[in-house]
Amino acid sequence: MLRLLVESATDFAIMALDRQGVVTSWNVGAERLLGYAANEIVGRDGDIVFTPEDRAAMAPQKEREEGRARGRAEDERWHVRKDSSRFWGSGAIMPLADGSGFVKILRDLTKRRNAEEQLRKSEELFRLLATNIPQLVFRTRGTGERNWGSPQWIVFTGVTFEQSLGFGWLDAVHPDDRNVTVAEWTQARTTGEYYVEHRIREAKDGEYRWHQTRAKPLGLAQDEDSDWVGTSTDVHDMRGLQERQKVLLAELQHRTRNLLAVVQSIARQTIRTSGSTDQFATEFEGRLRALSRVQGLLARVDHGAIDLRELIELELTAHGDGGVEPGKVTIDGPPAMLPPSSAQTFALAIHELATNALKYGALRQPAGRLDILWGLEGANGSKRRAVLDWRESGVQMPDGSGRPARKGYGSELIERALPYQLNAKTCLEFGPDGVRCRIATEIESHGAVDG
Repeated sequence: MLRLLVESATDFAIMALDRQGVVTSWNVGAERLLGYAANEIVGRDGDIVFTPEDRAAMAPQKEREEGRARGRAEDERWHVRKDSSRFWGSGAIMPLADGSGFVKILRDLTKRRNAEEQLRKSEELFRLLATNIPQLVFRTRGTGERNWGSPQWIVFTGVTFEQSLGFGWLDAVHPDDRNVTVAEWTQARTTGEYYVEHRIREAKDGEYRWHQTRAKPLGLAQDEDSDWVGTSTDVHDMRGLQERQKVLLAELQHRTRNLLAVVQSIARQTIRTSGSTDQFATEFEGRLRALSRVQGLLARVDHGAIDLRELIELELTAHGDGGVEPGKVTIDGPPAMLPPSSAQTFALAIHELATNALKYGALRQPAGRLDILWGLEGANGSKRRAVLDWRESGVQMPDGSGRPARKGYGSELIERALPYQLNAKTCLEFGPDGVRCRIATEIESHGAVDG
């Protein structure tokens, strides 16, 4: 019966050795595992199944001595087959009851050892990556109970490894975000992925910064005992940029709608005051160009305040191709900044005055002169105004009276649109020697200095 049991244990190498380690019996399992048939190995030194390194280190002898002294000796080490291939064997050697030798039982655990080695390397690689990337890395149960946190988490939050275990890590999450942070774990076990954006406190200054936290299960998502691996990435600055983009987009849409409304109004008024299609095309194109010029100014200062002098000089320069002689125009006044909301309509008014002067007035007639002068009204801290005078002189008006037969777009813009849109005070006169126009409009109080 004993022999039958030994010979049936084909997954275990069972051998008997005398006191010097010579093989005295060899079962089928030993033959299968080590490659030697019984008639090849019985009578030979059993140390042959040990590696040359272990034989040189007297490992077989030490194993027998320990077995004799303690009644049992266990070991796990590399062993050698007949074909010189190696396997990881786990065995035990025990002295025979009569003291005539030993019995040794050995089994092949190479696959298990390789799996353990692979797991060890994977763990080392995981920890190497987890401790060297900028994200906060963690391992947790499917319930959200944490069992490991990377050094980055400890440094960033100031919450120690021990304090972070279980749900202790929630102490670093903003109180308003804790409920959704935990609740998302229930959803994650259904979807197989954890995702939440929440605020995590930074230890160095106590500031809460937005983080994007993601995690994936290592096993089945539905298993609460499965480990999940995740990262928390700082997206605070990105969220700030996104909010800024939303504001800028809304502002751009608002400006675009306003600009389209202005273009529509210019088209409608130009059609109403034009005597022909050619006249409409010329006047509409000129007004669109004036609108484009002031939009360029606004874009350059990021829709901040516009320098009054710069706006006037830009518009007069644009009309300079019409043959304006040097010395015909004087532009003078103290520094004054127009609000961006006023610049567009004010620029169109200057364009209309300059166009009229180029066609009929001071910029066309040899004896004509144009003085554009302004001063400031209002004390510091109150609403301040720039009072601009447009004065043409030396002009012979076509009909002698100076007043046109009917009001055009420019007149309506100055007399009606400026007071309505800019709360400006205006006065437009067509005298016998040229046009006179006064415009008193509000300016940026912090950008005006009496001069």
